Amino acid sequence: MEGDARRERTLETCPEAMRVACEALAASPLAILVLDDDLRVTECNEAAHHLLAGTDPTGKVITDVLPLRDPETETADARDVRSSGVASLNRLVRTRQTPRQGPRTLCFSLFPLPPGQEGSGLICTIADITPEEADSGTDPLRRLAAIQGEVGETLDHDTTCAELADALVPGAADTVVIALAEHMTQGEPPPLTRHHPEPLCPIACSGAPEGSHVWPTDQRPFGPLLADHTPRATDIEADTRWLDAEPALKRLLHAAGAHALLAAPIMREGTVLGLLLLYRGETPTPFSREDIALVEKVCVHTARCLDHASRFHREHTIALAIQHSLLPRQPPTGAALDIADLRLPGDESGGGWFDVMPLSGARTGLAVGQVTGFGVRTATTMGELRTAGRSLATLDLQPGELLARLSRTTATLARDRNAAQRESGRLRAGCTYAEWDPLSCEVTVARAGGPEVLLVRPDGTIDTITTPEGPSLGGPAEPIPSVTAAVPPGSLLILHTPGLADDPAEVPGLLRRALDRLPDSDGVDPRALCDELSDLLTSHPRATEAQVLVCRVMAFPRDRVATLALPDGPQAAEAARACCEQHLRAWGLDEDIRFNGQLIVSEFAGNAVRHGTPPARLRLIFDQALTIEVSDTGGNAPLLRHAQEGDEGGRGLFIVSQLADRWGTRYESGGGKTIWAEVDTPEKRDGEEGDG
Repeated sequence: MEGDARRERTLETCPEAMRVACEALAASPLAILVLDDDLRVTECNEAAHHLLAGTDPTGKVITDVLPLRDPETETADARDVRSSGVASLNRLVRTRQTPRQGPRTLCFSLFPLPPGQEGSGLICTIADITPEEADSGTDPLRRLAAIQGEVGETLDHDTTCAELADALVPGAADTVVIALAEHMTQGEPPPLTRHHPEPLCPIACSGAPEGSHVWPTDQRPFGPLLADHTPRATDIEADTRWLDAEPALKRLLHAAGAHALLAAPIMREGTVLGLLLLYRGETPTPFSREDIALVEKVCVHTARCLDHASRFHREHTIALAIQHSLLPRQPPTGAALDIADLRLPGDESGGGWFDVMPLSGARTGLAVGQVTGFGVRTATTMGELRTAGRSLATLDLQPGELLARLSRTTATLARDRNAAQRESGRLRAGCTYAEWDPLSCEVTVARAGGPEVLLVRPDGTIDTITTPEGPSLGGPAEPIPSVTAAVPPGSLLILHTPGLADDPAEVPGLLRRALDRLPDSDGVDPRALCDELSDLLTSHPRATEAQVLVCRVMAFPRDRVATLALPDGPQAAEAARACCEQHLRAWGLDEDIRFNGQLIVSEFAGNAVRHGTPPARLRLIFDQALTIEVSDTGGNAPLLRHAQEGDEGGRGLFIVSQLADRWGTRYESGGGKTIWAEVDTPEKRDGEEGDG
């Protein structure tokens, strides 16, 4: 604050300082021009007059007084600086040759006028670096190092080609065109047979004059140099042997406005990856032996970069295929849940997963996780963690306990992987797990390095189910807390991986924009919301992938649930059988299911009276399967025994295991236990067979 006040006092009270600054700018060796909003020059210093060969630029558009090779690009850059307020610094710009001056290389900088100044516009500074560029260009090693430093920073074919084209213009050529072989553009391995040359597709171009034709329609003239793996240069005046043999090539040079051409194959281990074409039109000298040697080295470096990009692309494709095969094909739905998923691939893909796991008591487990990294190993690790989480969910664990065990499994996988690969390092992964209970309309959430669950209420308000974050999977062996929250029926639960947004605070706003794009209706369709999120997020490339799970939760129909407090004594089994028969008949279940259900409730009720702690309760749930539950306050779990021929008892749970499709025991968070069994209806069995 003191510095700001001191500066304000200086500007207000020291006009002498302002006068000195203005005189210094006027005498600066940099050409300085002030532009208005239409890019017309309003003021300029003496250096600008000298740069423009004495021409007075006042009142003229800057692209009219400077013979720029690409005035459209420079105009667009200037308007971007004005609209964004962000300066553009040290851009290398090439001018055309004119009768009074040869082609030059200029260093352009554009600054928006400071806020509060009268009027608006830009300040443009220009430095003529043509002599410096010529001096640096005489050293081939420096030129090669400069080009290699600008090319190959990314693992993307198109970006690498564009970087190479920009690096070669204007230092090595006036115009550069780069084409890639067909197998490169399609991400496939090279063809096994090489008797016929592959078609080439132009990928990048730099410095091409407007309206010029710089790519040949007939690629046959380049066949010999591609077969010989050697570059070749030609000049209209100095060397015409190649041009005389290939008239189409001569026509191409005339169409491109060039007098010299250098064509060089981009090779890797005997395979043609692409072709590099360099034209000289305004540069008067033809291509020299030193130019050809430099381009050969540049092509070797570029081929290495393109090969690395191809290998990465192929591994990336394999990883995505593995990931896709290990994720659910179609999330299950039921009477109380409508689910849609969204998968947004990124440059780093393969480690994200989601899962939807039907649990006992009509509950559903929802999991979304992310393994840090990309590639085949990350995808297979993701599959191992998803399988481990799904297996743990069958144990009816509390969400916090499930993630704690999954974290220990992750640590074990990391040790095994490091031992096999002879490396060290912790496997980094995170997961958010939620358990929806449609009977109580509550959700229980636990997090192990994963984002919080978002809640969209029926009135459209967006909340976060605040949950303490436990250590990431594979981290310290610490308890992972769980939080239970009431959720109004008709709400949306949204789970996602960290890649959905760069900042977690941006996710609610992103969700708000997607919801506002949906038509007004009684309830939000999860699939429609996923479509809107996809439209918002796929307009630009993503660095990391994102997995999103959108779940519309509803209360379970009360007419398909029956409860009964069991009496304490031998009559408990009889009361349970009567309740079971009554409701199963009302629900329209067939005689076989009613008979099996009565046998199961008899065994459960008898065990609760003999071995449990009263009070005991029977609950029947009819969804896609019939669920039979008997709860008591005791902590002893029943044990399945295999009775011998002479034993009088011990066969009850064995009979249950034969009659039920699934059965188990879960411990309630408030104490006590529930033993349950599920009997599939014929409709569910038929649906599972059809899916298989």
